[in-house]
Amino acid sequence: MAHLIENNTQTGKAEIAYANKTPWHGLGQQLTQDAPIDVWRKEAGLDWEAQVSPVMFWPEGLAAPQQVENKNVIFRNDNKTPLGVVSDRYKIHQPADVLDFFNTLVQSAGFTLEVAGSIKGGKRIWALANVNKESVVLNDDAVKGYLLLSTSFDGSAATIGQFTSIRVVCNNTLSAADTEAAPSRVMLTHGTDFDASLMRERLGIIVGGFDGMMDKYRSLARIGVSSGYAKGFASELFPAIFDPQTQTYKESRGFKRVLELFDGAGIGAQESGVYGTRWGLLNAVTQYIDHERGHNVDTRMNNAWFGNGNRLKSEAESFLLA
Repeated sequence: MAHLIENNTQTGKAEIAYANKTPWHGLGQQLTQDAPIDVWRKEAGLDWEAQVSPVMFWPEGLAAPQQVENKNVIFRNDNKTPLGVVSDRYKIHQPADVLDFFNTLVQSAGFTLEVAGSIKGGKRIWALANVNKESVVLNDDAVKGYLLLSTSFDGSAATIGQFTSIRVVCNNTLSAADTEAAPSRVMLTHGTDFDASLMRERLGIIVGGFDGMMDKYRSLARIGVSSGYAKGFASELFPAIFDPQTQTYKESRGFKRVLELFDGAGIGAQESGVYGTRWGLLNAVTQYIDHERGHNVDTRMNNAWFGNGNRLKSEAESFLLA
């Protein structure tokens, strides 16, 4: 069983649903692409509301519990699981509101909802839609465009819509910049109510950048790199680790593996325009982070889309495009 994608204790189902191909972890309920959004919500384990309760504590010696001012616990109303502690100014963006908005956007724009679910018991929910844009970097090396929408209920992240892309040959997630100022990313903080019209307007601008993104990838495929450049690039992302026993620095696992993938071990790495280019370096990083780094498949997914792995991929792309 995957660690982050949990089984709902009431239904016995993994909290994820998908259309088309089975996802990386083999969990979840397969749906047809035209399934109603109410079915998606139920089968993805998202048919619950987030509610709040005051934070209370009961020190020894006091006759009654005490309330912590300006603090609330967010919990699921279906299984009463606590999700996080937030301030009383925190605005909840409900699963139903977020998923209904995404479904309306998907249908109106001609996109295709492919995956929806939650991780960490509902602390973060997300949905992924194919924007039905596909282009080739070179030859038959194709990239598809996707829209990823997520929000959190533990105070760790805003409601985020971001344009991302997936290299078809190896299923690597490419562009998913995680900086607030990134042009491919829209954020609505939990300091305000969920504004569907504002999110829709901003996301429409993001998807229009697919062609410009493909031009950047094609430029990377035209730039050859030396082994020295590749080593310097890898060491920036995955610095050497200090060994206290030997009092020396040793190469990190990420450094060594990215160079191996770049040098021909990666999926599609030996193709012309990939081998020995900046495009090949970018895909060595994305393959390592998406498919190899981490303890198991779903912790890789969490990091690749939302965590440190996403940040590393963004840094790699910025470095190579500079």
